[in-house]
Amino acid sequence: MCVTMYRASLSMLAGLLLAACLHPAWLLAAAGIATAAASFRRRKSLRQPWLFCTLVTILAGLYFYGYEILHSSALAPYARQEQRLWVCGTIDSAVKRDGDVARFFMETVKWSHDGEKWTDMERSERLAVRVSLQTEEQALQADTWKRGSEIAAYVTLSLPESARNPYAFDYERFLHWQGVAAIANTSYRDASVRESSSLWSSFQRWQDEAAEQVEQLYSDPEMAGYMKSLLLGAGEDVSTELSDLYADLGLSHVLAISGLHVSLVSSMFMWGMTRLGVPRKGAMTAAVCVLAGYVLLVGASASAVRSGIMGGAGVVSQGLGKKVDGKDVWAGALMLMLLADPYQLWHIGFQLSFAVTLGLIIFVPFSQHVMVRIPLWLRTLIAVTFAAQAVSFPFLIYHFHQFSALSWLVNLIVTPILSVVVLPLGYIALLAGLVHPFLAAWPVLLSAGLLKVLHEPLFALRSAAIPFSHWPHPAWWWLLLYGGFIAMLPVLWRMGYHRQRDVIVCLLLYIALVALARQPFSGRDEVRITFLDVGQGDSIVVEIGKEKVYLMDAGGTMRLPAREPWREKRDPYEVGKEVVLPFLRARGIEKIDRVVMTHGDLDHIGGMAALVSRFSFGAVLVSGVTPEGTEREILRQFQQKGVPILTGSPGQTWSDAPGVEWKWIQPDQSSDASGNDASVVLQLTAFGRSVLFTGDIERGGEANVVRQGVREVDVLKVAHHGSRTSSTEELLRALRPKAAVISVGAHNRYGHPAAEVLQRLNEIGSKVYRTDRQGAITLIISPEGMAWEVQRSNT
Repeated sequence: MCVTMYRASLSMLAGLLLAACLHPAWLLAAAGIATAAASFRRRKSLRQPWLFCTLVTILAGLYFYGYEILHSSALAPYARQEQRLWVCGTIDSAVKRDGDVARFFMETVKWSHDGEKWTDMERSERLAVRVSLQTEEQALQADTWKRGSEIAAYVTLSLPESARNPYAFDYERFLHWQGVAAIANTSYRDASVRESSSLWSSFQRWQDEAAEQVEQLYSDPEMAGYMKSLLLGAGEDVSTELSDLYADLGLSHVLAISGLHVSLVSSMFMWGMTRLGVPRKGAMTAAVCVLAGYVLLVGASASAVRSGIMGGAGVVSQGLGKKVDGKDVWAGALMLMLLADPYQLWHIGFQLSFAVTLGLIIFVPFSQHVMVRIPLWLRTLIAVTFAAQAVSFPFLIYHFHQFSALSWLVNLIVTPILSVVVLPLGYIALLAGLVHPFLAAWPVLLSAGLLKVLHEPLFALRSAAIPFSHWPHPAWWWLLLYGGFIAMLPVLWRMGYHRQRDVIVCLLLYIALVALARQPFSGRDEVRITFLDVGQGDSIVVEIGKEKVYLMDAGGTMRLPAREPWREKRDPYEVGKEVVLPFLRARGIEKIDRVVMTHGDLDHIGGMAALVSRFSFGAVLVSGVTPEGTEREILRQFQQKGVPILTGSPGQTWSDAPGVEWKWIQPDQSSDASGNDASVVLQLTAFGRSVLFTGDIERGGEANVVRQGVREVDVLKVAHHGSRTSSTEELLRALRPKAAVISVGAHNRYGHPAAEVLQRLNEIGSKVYRTDRQGAITLIISPEGMAWEVQRSNT
């Protein structure tokens, strides 16, 4: 039998994926087919590679199902009812405090209704814990909590929410793959944490001490936060600006602990052992121990553990003088980590780390045989960059919908400087600082100066609005096509297809696949209207085929200044950045042809500030009322970018595509309307269907709409979130909409939508869609008719 560990690992991956996606009956089907095939070859049947791989696939599927059963939640029924319980266990992750909230995972071992009679759990269960803090002293105390500490708390359990908008971050799914089924909310006074000595707490304490040393060496807080992430994997203090910069330019991988870090640490250690005259086997054993300690020191992320396992295997093989296949080492690390926790397969960091590493192992050796006139070091650098970018591309556009067109060039230039110069200088500074801070002065100055020189042009590059940076969510068939193409390249190479013309054909096919990822042929003959769920606010995206994009409002987050400095959030939630921006990226939108700011209320335009610097714009449509406050500031930002600010007049029409027409209904610049009644009202007619967008108009504005002669419409965007001061009988009798969409926040304090509004809509036979219950609502209008899509079931 010739089945390598690499093939076995691929079979294991197949089994886990099938188990997660298909009904358990596939196991019976696979087992039956394998048994039937083996019956024809009774002798040495298990020595057939395909049969062995089938067996591994089935066993992996069984293992996943068993793992799911073992990790079923005993507390989920209480979370469904949002009950309060006492829970007891240990902190199972680093504690992350942001302002007046501390978050961490907890391994729960027992629970109680009253805190006196405790029930031991059959199996420990992981909870996502959120602790609210009332005083600065509590915040400082929370900063001392460590992984492994014992905790008992009186908590309110709840279930995590799934995504409320298309392609948005799904918190429920994220927690599921972290082994968490319930959220526990508590306050500092209802939680008791006692430090307990453990392996994790020791390493976290050492990491904290190393982080403090970095802060002392690098006086600039932004630089210190960056270096803590680069050297120690502690990314909480990286500034939002730097984090966004690296994400936008495809450099985020630099801040993750990877094989480069492990190679550097092991090489430095082995060099030191050699200089001290330590025998090879002793140095090898010590190096493996140091690597294990280093992985724990930097937080044992998926990429760090993978790098540590592979690095340790490399050190051992080198010490024993044996050569091992890189793919088999990769496969061994993969199988070990998935046996420990198969849920890791759905962790983004795990996927990127293993996929890119395999890509480097397979594709970089090809550089020895192509572009032979280029120096080997440059050839290898180009091959590493190309392999890493090509393999990571589908993961990045699937999870983040971002991939900069300049990422290839930026990585080719910047990554080697950061990896070969800044990273070693940082470790030298850290080690030298242990002896005396003076010895660390020159590596600190060099690394900090080099980073400043690098970051300045990178910020300028990002502000240049690079095209093809936002990518639409890829279809499943494209992922299979792209993955199949990448997998076939080494097969074709071994078959002899590596002549110059073969390379050119493959390159052209690859470019075609990348172009196909832009989905150039989808949605051409349709108008797609998405009513985003932005809570208590409005944000509507109208996509007219491939021709035009309208953004009507962008929601807004009411945020009062923190009463005390310690309560300030590092990166406070803002609906424009957290909801509207990710959706636009996921649709591949880079230019917004028309921004419609219906009126100046924060819940309609507050989120616009996060978008101005990230897109190009054709024009901004406003009501014409003199802007104040936030609206004035946002318009000033648009004007600084040279975006024209326009308004309209009743009856004005324009067309963006055949069969698609807009009409300005109100306000009239000669009227004295103000406030909500001065909201911009537009009517869209597409392929014979009409939609009325009403902003926040109330009785006066609605009466004006009726006077303008607007009659029956197919869809009404209900004004002012369903307030009782809007949606009058006069308007509804005139419009008689077949469907009505209410953009409203769940459990809002205003009582929207009002019961009488829902009653009036019901009386005229309108089907009501609500973002508070159904999440984002999408209306697709085509020549064939209208189709509705909702993000969530109507609960």
